[in-house]
Amino acid sequence: MKRTDSKVHKLLFVGVATLLLATPIVSFAQAELQAKDVTALSQSASSQDARAVRRTGDNNVNTYAEYGAEGTFSLTWPVEAGVRVVSVKWNTLPDRDRVILVQSDENGNELSRGKIEQPIFNDCYAILPDARKLSLSCESGMQISEVTLFSEGALPEGVYDWQPPYEKADLLVVSAHCDDELIFFGGTIPYYAGERKLAVQVVYMANADRMRVDEALSGLWHAGVRHSPVFLPFKDVYTETLRLALLNWGEKETTGELVGLIRRFQPDVIVSHDLEGEYGHGAHRATAYCLRQAVPLAADESAFPNSEAQYGAWQAKKLYLHLYPENQITMNWNQPLEAFGGKTALEVANEAYHMHVSQLEYHKNVYGTGPYSSLLFGLVDSVVGQDAAKNDFFEHVPQTQPTNAAIPTATPSPAATAEAKMQTKMPEPTGTPGVSMLNKEQAQQLRGITSLVFLVLGAGAAIAIKKQRDRKANHK
Repeated sequence: MKRTDSKVHKLLFVGVATLLLATPIVSFAQAELQAKDVTALSQSASSQDARAVRRTGDNNVNTYAEYGAEGTFSLTWPVEAGVRVVSVKWNTLPDRDRVILVQSDENGNELSRGKIEQPIFNDCYAILPDARKLSLSCESGMQISEVTLFSEGALPEGVYDWQPPYEKADLLVVSAHCDDELIFFGGTIPYYAGERKLAVQVVYMANADRMRVDEALSGLWHAGVRHSPVFLPFKDVYTETLRLALLNWGEKETTGELVGLIRRFQPDVIVSHDLEGEYGHGAHRATAYCLRQAVPLAADESAFPNSEAQYGAWQAKKLYLHLYPENQITMNWNQPLEAFGGKTALEVANEAYHMHVSQLEYHKNVYGTGPYSSLLFGLVDSVVGQDAAKNDFFEHVPQTQPTNAAIPTATPSPAATAEAKMQTKMPEPTGTPGVSMLNKEQAQQLRGITSLVFLVLGAGAAIAIKKQRDRKANHK
């Protein structure tokens, strides 16, 4: 009797001890350090700048503070703010290598000075721990929509640490407008960028306003893209004919721009619009028409010599156009994707499209069937032969080694130093000194293991107690 009672007590003791030891670990995992918006603790560095600073903190990307060549945007903050990241939304992209970011300490001593090599519409820059002031200036002028300061930790949803556009792309997706890449090209981006981890570079031909840039960036991030898209400056004017669209954009100018992009990004495969403009949109027609001309011209060393001198000639291996009637292939956007937890490429594309809030009144969902089905494409041009399986844009195209990394989260990347270039990305969140911060997946695994341990211990204890009671009953 005493022997059995001792075992029960030991088992219960182990269970309680395990619970007490595991609880702090689980709590620590659950309490992942989140960055806080500490902008309210900051103030403009000068009274003349106060109005501009208010405009950059009104949560409206369509308003902005404008600075000339001699102007400087500055913010200061107290030590308790703990600023480690500044998020900047540019209203219009400033010139490359022209923006200067200066960080200073509480005494005004300069800690770092560097150029923002390649500004991105929504960008994040690391702030040094000892910095108490930042200043932004641009010798060619700048327009700033929003500036937000964050403390150390994982950036909140909607604040993303974008990488610059690719130097070499596997797939170039050319979309007339922000949202067309999802509505008409369906699961192309979730499948190739998210699931297969290929270098997918997105280009937008025209854009109506700054708000649609934010919508596009949110949608692309959701679909697995981490390298900033390119926004071309063509006017967003609705026409129903190719002729009027080309008059608006200029056929030679549009073709030349696309030739330059093909040479710059050196894609193996290019995907774009229907020659008939899907439902007849002139901008869609012009994009497809000029791109069809641009592919062979990009490989011609004598064509458009300026971009040839900058990037060299490039022969893309394949060009696919949406709904092209010849050499058609049917993509399967309805297979579950591991990178997105079993969701299909079409489901992810539809979720991403619904982040284009301003456009939902025009198209309710991504086209998965019907006359504009995002599953149907035609092979227009190929230097690697015709498709046989007819279900993969990269059939017959030798693959470069894809990255094995999972889809990145909004958690910032490794810390920048004072000497690092301004394009260097954000510091990782840290917790208690000397203790590694668990990510969400690790925390979930730990909770699962701990729950299983508790279940086993509880079951063992229950069985032991029942046996003890049965033995007592048998001795009566």
